[in-house]
Amino acid sequence: ACWNALDEARRKLRRSLMYSYGDQWGDYVTDPDTLAQIKEGDLIKKNGKVPLKNNMIAPILSNIDGQLRQNLMRPVCTARDQKESKVGEMMSIAIEYVHDINELEEVDSNSMRMLLNGGMTAQRVEYGINPAKNRRDVWVYDVNPARIFFNTNLEDVRMWDVNCIGELFDLPLDDVLSHFGKTAEEKERIKEIYGSVAYSVASDHRAMQGNEVQNLTFHTASRSDLCRVILGWKLESRDAYLWSDEKCGTWGYLPYTKESRDALDAENDRRRQEGAAAGIPEEELLLVDYSFDTERYWYYRYMSPYGDSLQEGRSPYWHGEHNYVLHLYPLVQGRLGNYVEQFIDQQRAINRTATLIDFIRGTSSKGVLVVDDEAFESMSREEVVDEYVRYNGVLFVKLKPGQSIDGVVRQYNSGAAVAGDFELLNLQLRLINEISGVNSAMQGQAPTAGTPAMLYAQQVQNSSLNLRGILDSFRTFRRRRDTKVMKTVQQFYSQVQYIEMAGTQYSDEAKWYNPDKVQNSEFDLTISEGYNTPAYQLIANDFLMELFRANAIDVKTMLENSSYPFATKILEALKRNEEQAAQGGAMEGVSPELVAQVNAASSLHLQDEPQGGTAVPGELPETADVEAFADDEANPDGADVVAQVQK
Repeated sequence: ACWNALDEARRKLRRSLMYSYGDQWGDYVTDPDTLAQIKEGDLIKKNGKVPLKNNMIAPILSNIDGQLRQNLMRPVCTARDQKESKVGEMMSIAIEYVHDINELEEVDSNSMRMLLNGGMTAQRVEYGINPAKNRRDVWVYDVNPARIFFNTNLEDVRMWDVNCIGELFDLPLDDVLSHFGKTAEEKERIKEIYGSVAYSVASDHRAMQGNEVQNLTFHTASRSDLCRVILGWKLESRDAYLWSDEKCGTWGYLPYTKESRDALDAENDRRRQEGAAAGIPEEELLLVDYSFDTERYWYYRYMSPYGDSLQEGRSPYWHGEHNYVLHLYPLVQGRLGNYVEQFIDQQRAINRTATLIDFIRGTSSKGVLVVDDEAFESMSREEVVDEYVRYNGVLFVKLKPGQSIDGVVRQYNSGAAVAGDFELLNLQLRLINEISGVNSAMQGQAPTAGTPAMLYAQQVQNSSLNLRGILDSFRTFRRRRDTKVMKTVQQFYSQVQYIEMAGTQYSDEAKWYNPDKVQNSEFDLTISEGYNTPAYQLIANDFLMELFRANAIDVKTMLENSSYPFATKILEALKRNEEQAAQGGAMEGVSPELVAQVNAASSLHLQDEPQGGTAVPGELPETADVEAFADDEANPDGADVVAQVQK
């Protein structure tokens, strides 16, 4: 039901992508001769015209993509306890490390394109083995909006009313076996389910054209040699005990069973005995209160298109939710909008006007020669034509009384392309820029002559306000994504490790990730302006240089906090000097050449470091690997319940 309900949203997504990057004459219209549905471009060709297109949408999207990439952002975790500020730095480094290994700058750029074309975008956060990187870590996968489904009664822009979400995967049979065939019996069962796929070979001469995604259906894979796997998350409910521990300030759910009730009563009896031994009145004891309630929890299922269950269970994550981050914009009273759809009509008008002007110019007269045949009695028609086009040609004309040469030979150039057509074309070009909010000033086009520099700068600044809503909305999506990344890191980073990839703005102490400190802390995650832009690095380096010149800091402190490309090598040299001095040797001072080199490089713009390999979208979550983390909490009973309550 959720998949079918999103048919119209997917159709608008396909149409917007078609106008942004594909065939802008691909809409189907009725052929007046046959009454059949054909593409608009084919109908124009049938009438003898050439369907011209001037794609004005792609530059607009490229400009927004550039605005997103220019304003680099980075996550910052702030510990709620001020004493644990170093722990907040530690978590910030870990999240920045996840950003780096996942190349989230590219992933976010593609997510923004999907948001602009379809009004919806999503990413998947999971922990497991990524075959493309050959390592186990926290991975963020880009989700194709054409493959996702969710409940459509959404009205909350924060996506708090999502109760069903899932995705369609098309995988080779070997991948399905590796993910779900944990035993020989399970592998045989999977082969029986997808038996025909093993003997299929896909052959397509139009690959990489988007046809497979455009023609997706729920039960059939996009290619005959792939297996359709359906992942569905649903918010389910069960009877449970809602307990609240006044002593520890914690609460939770336990199964509605006799074992759970006995464990809670046993814990309260223990506290009463300890209170009686200490002489504390029973009315002053802090006991565990519990009552009957309904627990809501997320449950996942991997299924074949035939209804076979490949894997299922409760959410294995500590955050207790699904591992998707969904964002819809704009969502107004439950209606999903579309940024590109707003100016598709202007794009169609531009293409039609250009095609009309081209057709008129093609059918109009261009240098047609009109000749009075009777005036050239001594010359044949062929001789007249040859002499007319010949250099220094001579024509012998016998004019009648009162007749002028213009009445004998005259050349016509038709002005059929009316000036109003060009005015209409210019009007549509202005309209599409005004509707999209990306005007000429934001695109960096040269201003008209006489435009003051301050006025042009003000126009650029004001034009950026048109995209403020889109960029801030996407920033909210990234913050929710990074929050889920933070919770996943807290759960699965279980060993002490040194993370060097975060940069030089953090202390060495914070770069040692300690799971014991992080897992027991609560954080508030914010998104701040990135510190990796060349402009920021230039200002920071200049400020550090001024402090160094004023003898406010030493050269080591300056290099540790700067972004000079040679800072690491110089720090290593200084460290060797310190070791030599500690051993009684002579320590080399900071040479004037070193200071001159640092000063000369303070105005250089640093280039970003190359990123690693791209994660493979469509990889299934390694749910089986993380189930052990949630077993005790998902099905507490007996001694496990006692341990959980005591904890």
